[in-house]
Amino acid sequence: APGAVFWSPKGTVLYQVLADRMKRWTRENGYQEIKTPLLYNKALWEKSGHWGKYRENMFLVLDSETGEHDFSLKPMNCPSHHLYFASRKHSYRELPLRYSTQDVLHRNEASGSLSGLTRVRQFAQDDAHIYCTEAQLVDEVKRFIQLLDKVYAAFGLTYVAKFGTRPAVRIGDDALWDRAEAALESAVKSLGIEYQQNPGDGAFYGPKLDFHVKDSIGRTWQLGTIQADYNAPERFSLAYVGEDNAEHRPVVLHRAIYGSFERFIAILVEHYAG
Repeated sequence: APGAVFWSPKGTVLYQVLADRMKRWTRENGYQEIKTPLLYNKALWEKSGHWGKYRENMFLVLDSETGEHDFSLKPMNCPSHHLYFASRKHSYRELPLRYSTQDVLHRNEASGSLSGLTRVRQFAQDDAHIYCTEAQLVDEVKRFIQLLDKVYAAFGLTYVAKFGTRPAVRIGDDALWDRAEAALESAVKSLGIEYQQNPGDGAFYGPKLDFHVKDSIGRTWQLGTIQADYNAPERFSLAYVGEDNAEHRPVVLHRAIYGSFERFIAILVEHYAG
């Protein structure tokens, strides 16, 4: 199982302590935990843009009936969360909706890039997606960063924030990217957070703010992230009914604090010298 971890009894205890504590933190902050399937057909990945922009990083599965690679293990939770959100109608009174999960993910990393616990092919994130109105975006970013500060402080970790803008390979038109970048950067500036520009380092669906922590021997690691996505609501026809009784598009915020449990635990082992 190259790129997958076998957890010892002590490692499993540590993993579960971190998982349980994060679940408590998210519940206290208004998140609802959900679980979604591991395997999806390519129609979902085509809708999300992964099939065209991210397929080389996905584990494709052969359909025995068609003889084609028509399925994939999920490399990210976001498309399945969009399906869940779209499964029923929502009112503006429900927003923001915050869905959290710790499901297993698979990404087909090049074999030469695999490294201990820090770069693996099978992993889990303390992942969540927030569906909110554009007017709620600043408050939701602020709420997330306050939680991130609380978590990192508990482990004695400090960070540098980096703002990643649109990459060369992306989905969506420039008008949506202009709105997403302006909204996320405005939120960050309004909170008075110091950050560095990281041009072209956004996700293929939206700009992001990454949090790079420093361990006890001075090395930096990218862990937490929050990403503003104006493209998914369009591609998945996500909507809520507003005060005017008309349908409106929400904004999606993708976010994680530990990042992956595997990398976070590797950094803790280094940070506390075992």
